[in-house]
Amino acid sequence: MLTGVDHITVHVSDLDRAVDTYERLGFTLTRDRHVAYAVFGPVHLEFRETGDPSEPEGLHTLALRSDDIEADLCRLRSEGLSVIDPVVAPIAFGNASLQRRIADVDALIPMRLVEHDHGAGELHSLLGGPSEHPNTVTGLERIYVAVDSMRYHLPAFERAIGMPAPEPELGTVIMSLMTVFYVGEVGIAVAEPRGAGPTADALTANGPAMFQVLFRARHLDDADRFMVEHGVPSPARGTRLSGESALLVEPVNACGLYVAMAGPP
Repeated sequence: MLTGVDHITVHVSDLDRAVDTYERLGFTLTRDRHVAYAVFGPVHLEFRETGDPSEPEGLHTLALRSDDIEADLCRLRSEGLSVIDPVVAPIAFGNASLQRRIADVDALIPMRLVEHDHGAGELHSLLGGPSEHPNTVTGLERIYVAVDSMRYHLPAFERAIGMPAPEPELGTVIMSLMTVFYVGEVGIAVAEPRGAGPTADALTANGPAMFQVLFRARHLDDADRFMVEHGVPSPARGTRLSGESALLVEPVNACGLYVAMAGPP
C-alpha cells in the first residue's frame, strides 16, 4: 500500500540560482553534482536542473512511498492506469547510496512509486539537512494541485491514490475549493479556483499541475524576518479556514512555485 509522500521533484533552469533562492528563503539545501535536496524528516524536495531553458520551472513529479510496489502497481493497472514496470534506481549522495525501486505512473500529474529497502532515518542521514530549517520550518504539510474541475478530476486521484475523496473544504489563502487526500502525514490537496488568486493564476499559467507546497513553521515572524534580511520581499500574509496564519511566497521568488508556511506568529 501507499504509506506516504517520499519526495517531490522541482525542475529549475539554473541549479546554482535555485540553491541560492531557497537558502535566502531560509531552507538548508545539500547538493551533489546536478541535484540538490531540502529534507523534511522522511520527505524531501529534489531540485533538478533541466538543461532546457524553454521548460517551465516549478513542481514536476510527485513520488509516493510504497511498502509493496508490485501490489500497488497491480491495483493501478486494475484501475485502468498505465504504469511502467519497476526498476532499481539507487539514490546516491557523494560516495554513498541506498537501494530503491521506482515505477512511473501515467496520471493527471507526473507520479512515481518508490519502494525503499531502508528506513526513512537512513535516507535522512544520507541526504543530510537539519531537523529545523533557519526559517523555523520543521516539516511538509501539504502539496497542492490546481485543476479546472474537481468533479471531473477527483475520480482520477481516487484511482491513483487508492482512497475515496474526502469532503471538500475552502482554501481561503489560495482562493479555492479543495479536497485533501492524506497519504501518511502529508496531504495532497486537489484545488479548484473559486475566484481570482493563486490557484486560478497557477491554472492559467500551467494547466492542471502541482503548484504549491505548504510547510509547518514554528514562528512565522521569524521566517518573514529571515527572508527580508536576505533580500526576499516580505511574503503575503493570509488566514486559513482554521483561523491560523500563513505566509505565501510568490512563484517569481521561489523558482516557479508557491511556497507557503503556516504556524504561529
